[in-house]
Amino acid sequence: MIICFAIFAYQFTSSVDTFIVINETEVSENGTITGYLMDAYARGVANKTISYHQAGDNQSQRVSVMTDSNGIFKIENVKNVPESGSNNYYGDFSFNGEGEFHSCVFDRNITLKA
Repeated sequence: MIICFAIFAYQFTSSVDTFIVINETEVSENGTITGYLMDAYARGVANKTISYHQAGDNQSQRVSVMTDSNGIFKIENVKNVPESGSNNYYGDFSFNGEGEFHSCVFDRNITLKA
């Protein structure tokens, strides 16, 4: 019993890996991208900042959004900016880590349909 409690306590007080999950690969203009920041135990990570590249912005410019109490974040009313060429995507999603949560990135880009 004591060993089980010690393992349980260790899991919830030690450094934890995190993951960003996004199901969409393509979104229509004015649509919504929904993602989830979760820890290694599949629990949502609440109230954390996710930064990302927004369509039409310079490659080095980043925008941010906060996760809700369940670890879900939404980017609403996405814009299609075809004149921006190779910068017409949402991507480079990242969480910089905080407290016991490690940093992570989402390696895919979300393309836009006109």
